[in-house]
Amino acid sequence: MATNRGVWALSGMVCILSWLGLGYVVYVTDPSQAVNRLIFMVLLFVALLTTFSPVAHFLHFRFTRRRSYRSNVQRSFREGGLAALFLALCAWLQMGQALNWINALLLLSALALIEVFILARSP
Repeated sequence: MATNRGVWALSGMVCILSWLGLGYVVYVTDPSQAVNRLIFMVLLFVALLTTFSPVAHFLHFRFTRRRSYRSNVQRSFREGGLAALFLALCAWLQMGQALNWINALLLLSALALIEVFILARSP
């Protein structure tokens, strides 16, 4: 099993590559094709996931006192994934011109409720 430092180094490399790939997709490809939109959404999700996970890990390390919360990489990736999912779904709704504040609030509350249920089940 990889150490936490190795996981974060790999996450940093994937983050850089996904942001570069996202820039390539935005500047070079045709957005009217469905495949290009799908590639954009996948790259956006991966880029946001690998950007938010270290931020969540830092916030856990800084503001929690329990040692088990500080070293839990899976929790950091789950919370980064939920934040990335929220922003990727908001981008997808905006592509279809269906994003408004009510949809964003409902989506945010559903994802927050999922996190609360997961935290309630964990020891």
